Amino acid sequence: MKILILDLDETLVYSTLDAVSPHCTKRAVEGNTYYTMFRPGLHTFLHHVRKHFECYIWSTGQQPYVEDVWSLIDMEGFRLWGRNYCSHSDTNPNEPYEKPLRKITDDLTQAIIVDNTPSVFAKTPLNGIEIRTWHGDQSDTELEHLAIYLDWLRHQASFQRNHGAWRFETLCLRSK
Repeated sequence: MKILILDLDETLVYSTLDAVSPHCTKRAVEGNTYYTMFRPGLHTFLHHVRKHFECYIWSTGQQPYVEDVWSLIDMEGFRLWGRNYCSHSDTNPNEPYEKPLRKITDDLTQAIIVDNTPSVFAKTPLNGIEIRTWHGDQSDTELEHLAIYLDWLRHQASFQRNHGAWRFETLCLRSK
């Protein structure tokens, strides 16, 4: 089965120390309070991709935080990986972590990672889809477009390609 790795923060959810929107839910982990909200279309997107991919949620956040956010999302069929599965990046000092795909699979033709921080897949750029950073805009449609692109991509022999124009390609796919 083909592998889909999804970033959590600012890709699927937005978490902050302050309630910035009425869409925020107050949470607490290990004595720290935070507020989180879901990107529009999150549940529909996750229901869809879990049918077609072996799915991972891979975050640079601490494991207790990742598990807490995921309990709020309440979706089975995903493997949760926190910061302990990341490596320190040597490509960008401002982004100290990378997500080495070889920790999940040796067959990189069958793995794709979606993240708003491209440095996390700097060593495997043909396996990365950069998604727009999300900070709570409720009119966002990025996950809807991503689902269309992933539907097309899952039928390709290899996931490895330049995904830089994926939004444009999605518009082309929608017009068919």
